[in-house]
Amino acid sequence: MLLTDLVRAGVVGSFIIAIVLHSMPLVFAAAALRGLASVFFARARDAAIPQVIHPAQLVTANAFSSQTGAMAQIAGAACGGLLAAANPILCFGLDALSYVWSAFHIARIHWREPAREIQTVPYTRQLLEGLREVRRNRIARVMIIIGISWGFAGGGYYILVPVLGPHVYHMGALGIGVLYVVDGVGVWLGAAAVSRWVGSPSRRAYLWYGVGYLTQAVFFGLLAQTTTLVAGALFLLGMRISSGMIIPLDAGLLQLNVSGSFQGRVFALHVATYGSVMQLLYVVVGWAFQHFGYQRVGLVVGLVCFLCGVFWFPQRGSWHASGQARSAS
Repeated sequence: MLLTDLVRAGVVGSFIIAIVLHSMPLVFAAAALRGLASVFFARARDAAIPQVIHPAQLVTANAFSSQTGAMAQIAGAACGGLLAAANPILCFGLDALSYVWSAFHIARIHWREPAREIQTVPYTRQLLEGLREVRRNRIARVMIIIGISWGFAGGGYYILVPVLGPHVYHMGALGIGVLYVVDGVGVWLGAAAVSRWVGSPSRRAYLWYGVGYLTQAVFFGLLAQTTTLVAGALFLLGMRISSGMIIPLDAGLLQLNVSGSFQGRVFALHVATYGSVMQLLYVVVGWAFQHFGYQRVGLVVGLVCFLCGVFWFPQRGSWHASGQARSAS
């Protein structure tokens, strides 16, 4: 985490050079590197949380992480645009300093890793062991399959919002900004609900995870049918509250059900699969929006998300045993 933060600080600082030199290739290269470093950071953070948090507090800890991330998104949507418009060099400079500040605090954290993790094993063997863990761990396997399916729905969402703001609601950049603020508020509320009413790992965490996908699907389908900003903001709020429930539970349930020696590799596999599907389907979903209309495609995307929830509930026979075993370890 420390190294990825320092890398991100340097990469974001290179945006300043790109502005001065008016170099678009440098912008694209820096954006790609920043995204790659962020993926490494997120997976390392997810694997590190169980090392410093008691298993009984994992759901609450992940919910708090989602809440703080949502608050940062709200503040970024509200202030980042103003800073970028006034002085983009200052904006990127502050962004780079934020990564340095994060790295400083990470350097002050210390924990003792289990002895079984301190071993010299070739990377290829570690990767194969991670894949075997997913194959024999039913909960992890199902969550990765659901994540791949959500890659399709997520790709549709991230294309739909920029379409709705200027082209459907006719509000231009203001409409997009309002929707992204609502997005952050919704994720914060969903994460707060998980922290308040789910708390320590229990059967409720598994139940809320499935319900989150079902309600997210319904609100996404309704969002795709809206023609006014007010209605769209309300349905988006409902959808992102559901997302705010899913995000901390997704990380928390994997942490509870995957042993510490495999967590980093399983998290990496989870994000790599749904992230790659999402990126690949941007073009497909964009083409579908153009040829079949955002309303029809939105219903299809909502149906995929709904099926994720339907697929989750038949696994409830594994919820209890896997969670109990991890909590007792």
